[in-house]
Amino acid sequence: MKYNYSFGGAQRYYGGGTPAGAMDFGLSAFVTDHLNKTRRDLILFMSNERRKGEGIVRARSRVDTGAMKRQVTGTGDFGTDILKISFGWETLAPYYAPFQEFGTRKGITPMFAVKTAYDTVLADTRAFVGR
Repeated sequence: MKYNYSFGGAQRYYGGGTPAGAMDFGLSAFVTDHLNKTRRDLILFMSNERRKGEGIVRARSRVDTGAMKRQVTGTGDFGTDILKISFGWETLAPYYAPFQEFGTRKGITPMFAVKTAYDTVLADTRAFVGR
């Protein structure tokens, strides 16, 4: 397989059966083109869902100094067969984010910002892929 080579300004993820990756005949060309377009659509959808998840986390974050909202981050890894997104806070940045997210036994009620965002994005993704 050949990944991430360009054709006509777009990305092509699945190559053909020849060493050069070219596949320009009949049903095989149709299937390869369909796979590339479907992957492109899925990558675009997942990128938008990552931003949506970040927005939900920011909206549900508690505001005192604004550090929790400013430090919400997200990533997307679309370079392999397994497409991945993540959103939330980096580990211990800010330090108190896990205590706010999950709560404590002595007074902090859980806000479940990341959990709510995860549940929303997961439901949208399952609906998008038809599961």
